[in-house]
Amino acid sequence: MKKRLLSGIIIVALFTAFYILGGNYFVAFMSFVAILAYKEIAFLKKYPAIVIVFGLISILSIVILNSVMANYFIGVKYISLLVPLILLTIPSLIPKYQDKYLLSDAFSLIGFITFVGLGISTLNTIVLTKKIVILYLISIVCLNDIFAYLIGKLIGKHKFSKISPNKTLEGIIAGNIFGVVGGTIFYLIFINNQINILFLIVITLALSISGQLGDLIFSKIKRENNIKDFSKLIPGHGGILDRLDSLLFTSLVYLVIIILF
Repeated sequence: MKKRLLSGIIIVALFTAFYILGGNYFVAFMSFVAILAYKEIAFLKKYPAIVIVFGLISILSIVILNSVMANYFIGVKYISLLVPLILLTIPSLIPKYQDKYLLSDAFSLIGFITFVGLGISTLNTIVLTKKIVILYLISIVCLNDIFAYLIGKLIGKHKFSKISPNKTLEGIIAGNIFGVVGGTIFYLIFINNQINILFLIVITLALSISGQLGDLIFSKIKRENNIKDFSKLIPGHGGILDRLDSLLFTSLVYLVIIILF
């Protein structure tokens, strides 16, 4: 418990420091986070060295090329998606790696890298444009996670999914209620109190649900790979992806909402 608390304090302190610095400092920090996250991805299977190098280039390309203000409105750069598509499929055609690195492995790795890379670059873009919004997203995800756990432990009786056996229907509902209420209040106080309340509630609910979906997606990845955590990098918390799973998916959904509306 002490290790978990200390790790949590360090994580919050680091994030806060680079959040305050903002700009390229935050992008650099999140690029380092992307490298750590990629290490957890690459260790899920035994990939050839050339694939690991190409994968690292790919995720950094996605993160850095898409961490610009314009992406807040127009979406991701097409070229950043071509980098992993080209680099990570080529090794599967080389005779030396044909039996060790299948095309199905390539597309699986491409999907994983693209998902994580775009999630992190979206967080960067939000900080580059309107920093406070990332705290809105974090408030939704954290409140959802905390109350889903607490209510699930206290009164949860109906299992929600085999993917994550500890989750209950009662916890899921409570998490969404507190995530929406807390996120809505945060947005009205710190971002914009002139927005249509009903619209804000609907958007916040969509973001709250997306956080839970992100958690389930990464839980399924862990279950399919027979691991409890992506790594032991953060004592008491697991790996980078164990901490960012919900926020990555929520950030992507938020970007889609911004582009559409």
